[in-house]
Amino acid sequence: MQNFSVFGAIAAAAVFVSGAAYAQAYSSEAKLAQPAAAPQEATIAGVAWRCEGDACKGAAERKANVDGLMRECRKVVAVIGPVSSYRSQGRELSAGQVRACNKGAIQIQTARN
Repeated sequence: MQNFSVFGAIAAAAVFVSGAAYAQAYSSEAKLAQPAAAPQEATIAGVAWRCEGDACKGAAERKANVDGLMRECRKVVAVIGPVSSYRSQGRELSAGQVRACNKGAIQIQTARN
């Protein structure tokens, strides 16, 4: 019976630790294909983005959705414009993926108009 209690405590600790990891701050970076003439800010899928020149940074206390990196990029590009690089949570799109992101975002914008 005591072994069961120890196992339960270990399982509870594992759930607590994994929940704490999920609540970590979210950050992304993008480089605009063409520098912005003036600083711009936008909230995209719960992430606050700020762009100055060609550098954009996205930040949030936590990110609730589970979008893949490409989908994240397309949402950002649909609002801030084409990018030459995109990085999120330590993952980075390749040059080919960035081209696909930019093209996909244009198609999303066209479909909505």
